[in-house]
Amino acid sequence: MLLSRLVPLALWAFTSEVLCVSVHNWWRVPDNFGNIKELVSSIRVPAGSDPVHTYWEANGFGRGYLGMQRNSNVESRILFSIWDDDHGSVVDLVEKGDNVVVEGFGGEGTGAHAFKVYDWKTEQTVFFKATADVDEARNGSTFAGYFSTDGGETWQLVATFFAEKQPQWLTGPYGFLENFGSDQSELREGYYGNFTMTNTKGETVQVNGFNFDHTEPLHDSDVWEQRDGLEPSNEVYMRIDGPASQGIYPPSNTKNYYDF
Repeated sequence: MLLSRLVPLALWAFTSEVLCVSVHNWWRVPDNFGNIKELVSSIRVPAGSDPVHTYWEANGFGRGYLGMQRNSNVESRILFSIWDDDHGSVVDLVEKGDNVVVEGFGGEGTGAHAFKVYDWKTEQTVFFKATADVDEARNGSTFAGYFSTDGGETWQLVATFFAEKQPQWLTGPYGFLENFGSDQSELREGYYGNFTMTNTKGETVQVNGFNFDHTEPLHDSDVWEQRDGLEPSNEVYMRIDGPASQGIYPPSNTKNYYDF
């Protein structure tokens, strides 16, 4: 049963001009793995590397993404977004978690998103899970987003959406780190880990390989770094912004731009 039909709203978090490089890790899906129905991963932010207007996205896929934000000095969020089909199809709310706000959005595409104001902490490992269930008869898919602060033992629902005209599983999984404000003076870092994916046959694999890219830097002063295979956890580390002298790893600032 669909609970509401969402009308797109202009949300500043989606329409603000991003004024620095954003970095992405793309999960390597095994050959012939088949359709992905579940993605799980985690994010841990080092102390002092969580300035306002930062988005750590854990589980991205073809039609949406799930992660956490620092939105102000007094507010942080867990965020789950689903786009429409780029032609005005409807994304409907099916269910939402306790104290979750659900809205339509515009700006970088249109669709619906849900967020929960939640005071996650630096050095805390927050787990995220995204799921998909394709309904060919209804020509759409049900997407759900969850988070956990106890290592994935229990999951809190953010929201479940039904996306009409989008019978799709979870394609092209990835994560990113983004500054959705304008202040580049403060360091932003994150450790991404505990990557698993499950296919429609119920087979689960750990993800150990990644491809990296980033948007084209807008300034010569843009700073970033991306690393994987870190011991002992095989985590992915990403950073943007702040002085080049700061950060757990020295920034690379290579010129191999990935320009969207």
